[in-house]
Amino acid sequence: GSPTPTPVPHALPISVNGSTIVLTNNGTAFLLIINGTFSASLTPIINTTSPVTPSPSITGTTTTPGPPPQPHIKPVVYNRCDNTHCTAPVPSKLNVHLVPHTHDDVGWLKTVDQYYYGSQSETKKAGVQYIIESVIQSLLRAEHRRFIYVETSFFWMWWREQDEDYRHQVRKLVNEGRLEFISGGWVMHDEATTHYQSIIDQMTWGHRRLRDMIGQCVVPRIGWQIDPFGHSRESAHLSAMFGFDGLFFARLDYEDQKLRSAEKRMEFIWEGSDDIGRSADIWTHVMAGALYGPPKGFDWEGNDEPIIDNPESEDYNVDRIVDKFLNYTRSHSTNYSTNQLLIPMGMDFNFQSANSWFTNMDKLIRYTNARQSNGSNINVFYSTPTCYLAAVHQSNNIFTTKSDDFFPYAGDNNTYWTGYFTSRPALKRYERVGNNFLQVCKQLDVLAGMGGAYDKEVTALREWQAVMQHHDAITGTEQQHVANNYALKLAKSIAGCDRVVDRAVAKLAAKSIANRTVQSLPDQLFCQHLNVSACEWTESLNTSLAVTVYNPYGQPVRHIVRLPITNWSLQVLNPTGAPISQTYVFPIPDPVLELKERVSEAVEELVFEASVPALGFATYILKRQDTDNSQTKPVVRKVEGNFSVQTPGFNVLFDGYGRLQALQFRDSGRTVSLHQEFAYYRSFAGNNYGPNRASGAYVFRPERQVADVIDPCDWYYRAQVVESPLLTQVYHKIKEGLSQVIRIDHSSDAIEFDYTCGPIPVADELGKEMVFRWQTNLTTGGVFYTDSNGRQTMRRRRDYRPTYNLTVTQLVSGNYYPVTNWIAIRDEVAGLQLTMLNDRAQGGTGFRDGQIELMVHRRILQDDGMGVDEALNEPGVDGKGLVIRGRFWLQLATVASAAELRREAVNRLMMEPVVTFSRLDKEPTHYHKEHRTNYTALYNPLPRNIHLLTLEQWANRTLLLRLEHFYQWNESREWSTPVRVELRDVFREFVVYDVLETTLSATENILAVRLRFWETNANNRLSPQTHRFEPKRHELNTTDLSVIINPMEIRTFIVRTKPR
Repeated sequence: GSPTPTPVPHALPISVNGSTIVLTNNGTAFLLIINGTFSASLTPIINTTSPVTPSPSITGTTTTPGPPPQPHIKPVVYNRCDNTHCTAPVPSKLNVHLVPHTHDDVGWLKTVDQYYYGSQSETKKAGVQYIIESVIQSLLRAEHRRFIYVETSFFWMWWREQDEDYRHQVRKLVNEGRLEFISGGWVMHDEATTHYQSIIDQMTWGHRRLRDMIGQCVVPRIGWQIDPFGHSRESAHLSAMFGFDGLFFARLDYEDQKLRSAEKRMEFIWEGSDDIGRSADIWTHVMAGALYGPPKGFDWEGNDEPIIDNPESEDYNVDRIVDKFLNYTRSHSTNYSTNQLLIPMGMDFNFQSANSWFTNMDKLIRYTNARQSNGSNINVFYSTPTCYLAAVHQSNNIFTTKSDDFFPYAGDNNTYWTGYFTSRPALKRYERVGNNFLQVCKQLDVLAGMGGAYDKEVTALREWQAVMQHHDAITGTEQQHVANNYALKLAKSIAGCDRVVDRAVAKLAAKSIANRTVQSLPDQLFCQHLNVSACEWTESLNTSLAVTVYNPYGQPVRHIVRLPITNWSLQVLNPTGAPISQTYVFPIPDPVLELKERVSEAVEELVFEASVPALGFATYILKRQDTDNSQTKPVVRKVEGNFSVQTPGFNVLFDGYGRLQALQFRDSGRTVSLHQEFAYYRSFAGNNYGPNRASGAYVFRPERQVADVIDPCDWYYRAQVVESPLLTQVYHKIKEGLSQVIRIDHSSDAIEFDYTCGPIPVADELGKEMVFRWQTNLTTGGVFYTDSNGRQTMRRRRDYRPTYNLTVTQLVSGNYYPVTNWIAIRDEVAGLQLTMLNDRAQGGTGFRDGQIELMVHRRILQDDGMGVDEALNEPGVDGKGLVIRGRFWLQLATVASAAELRREAVNRLMMEPVVTFSRLDKEPTHYHKEHRTNYTALYNPLPRNIHLLTLEQWANRTLLLRLEHFYQWNESREWSTPVRVELRDVFREFVVYDVLETTLSATENILAVRLRFWETNANNRLSPQTHRFEPKRHELNTTDLSVIINPMEIRTFIVRTKPR
């Protein structure tokens, strides 16, 4: 047997280029052999660069950047699984890299299961299980063949059905570089409507499952975003943080592509961040062919002719096909600046018959290369994006740079893909709710020490929330039955996580469970219909009810609880058991009461303020009373004249109809006019031929460039005002199917708009796209700002693109941008900024002076011809059209303070408290005796600029922990500074004692990642000159387990813990 090695205490295994390495908590690294047992010699890895200087001790929570980062460990590497398996290009020739691939949508025209199993063939002949099986068999048949696969969710479904012998063969294909996983996320995520937290989660889970299947040799090195409809800067930044060497995509604006092709700039360095420096840059390749498919005539999934190489056959066609291929490659190569050329071979759900592809590609390679003996300079071989990038890197070419993004994307002058920013708004909201609940579920699973008992339930929500990030899921570009299936799967997985939250909250709340099992603790109940102001537990209250508010955010929050009730005989007790004096009963808006899906007798809701500790909960008790005078009834009145409402910083001015007029600063008296407008664009009803592109699920094309403003009748619009010391609410019914409540919290300067919209009327056979507008007297000059996936700030300008000259053909849709979390306009002279926050991804613009416009709903009667083959006409609950309910928050502030207000508000909205209920069979005093009613998991709240992005159970009894600095370097004098966090003392009930810092998707030791650096030409024509901050990265201090986090950094750790 093998000798027994010396044990390594508190060591975490990591992967470096296929080797397994153990890094101990004193920083020493040891090699493991590939089967996972310790090497007998346990030889330390010697750092061959330069000595590591220990970081000095830093006190306080904020500091200036410290010493230079520690040099990277240069690991000893065995069993490399990188480009050593690549076919070497010939320097003197044009090297053509054939990349066989399939693009497998995780739902679109069919559901996920229908695509995987191959059912519903009349819709689309596509069965992913057959694709994977067919490809594996073809690869096993010939060692020179290569294939890439992307969507881990489908591969995981297939993997679970295979026996271990077959799995071993697949692992061998991967280890030999014949099968390569590219990108490796659970799905290929959208880049316009997704939030960065969900992008990170879905990519992390995909990479985790790849490791579970294949082992150490499977870490993807390439981002492969070939089908999303536009590309974001933050997604590029995240790709670099995942450890990707390069990014490949196919969809590029037609004018941008024309210019880039002419100047051979289809490959460039994308600067992913102004805050992180060169480590956020990523080499980027844009495909110049027919999207991401093969050249015309070389699709051996379709009806293209095979290569017939029998000279005796009358159909012999080798010379003709090779000539055609040579002509294509010479022409196609003019788009690029090196002698390497990538040609993708495959399209949507191709390779169901992989043999037909590989048989013909084998012949194409053989006969094309045979022409070299006659002087041809074209060299063709199987390749992968990883191998292609390595070959390009060796060319030492100088590349131009880009620092903005690729929105909006236009296919031609009438086809702006800006409709999907808003399509299916209810599903977009449900995705946001799913992410919120997933974070809560994962956190509580850790904090309650569930030890993996509920891993099945947590994983189900992980995976379906990840599916929702697919570029035909959250985008709203799937068929209706697929959207229904997404919602059903998300609902089922949320229900599974209900059980995790139920047991975790019950366990954390119990003061002692020494003599009880977790299963015996009282049930936590959930109200899944609070979005329509319905809750069976608060409406049918015949006993006291514990209301537990869990806050997943790392700061204490003040949360307004709103619970529908049918009985006023209630008293609210705070976590100490004392009655709350400020509780109010507000009427539920009539349009909410009329919602078809609402099953409730309640017409009022109980409103009170809850104070909830950081990463913890507070429990309030609703106690039944014999009398109904325990609530304070707000003053309800009709609007009869102009009036104002005070907030801490403003007088909010309304006219005699209850319409917003202005915001007046209370300290200076300065007034900013503010008017709301409701309008709709008529959808263009084209036939999708030539210039007649219709508006549809993907495309926003208005019939006219001016919207129809909804002019409400005075008797409709005249508002009702409900006033209390806590809140003032102004109720508006604007038109049938359109209403809102303007909610003013007297402790906050943010103004909330709670609206219902729909069904959109289409009896006139006109599709309509509904927009809300806020018009001010700010001078903005057509400049506005949007978020990039909820993170970075992007500056937008009317009728302008930073890297090419825009031809203005669609004034409105050509100025629409994705708004994941916020949009803002700014008056630089006045020093003021107006920001709108939303509760789901939407399309929006600020191209008109002083105005913000957000699209809230779309109902269109034509398809736009982009493949979904179905009009975006959502039926809603009763088949008469979809009704949505949503919220906006308006912030007016000085430019200097706007970022601070926005950053904190956005994080709190993304991590909203979750409320659970528990029936009490005894008096509240008994509940207080037996239960904790105020709990925080943190020793202290996190610093105000640090966000707990991830806390979840991970592999081998470890935890995955992510901390992020959510300010950019130039946003706040106080908070745009580095912060020191001691990981050991973050949590109250357990100690972090061993830490490994990894790449963003938790796949590799951060110290072992080798960055490729490229020669760039910053004098790129039309490129904006932006100031970039180059911070010094601070490595983890392995002595006290502290880390200094710079602005916009996300730091990912795999940690081990023990009870305090």
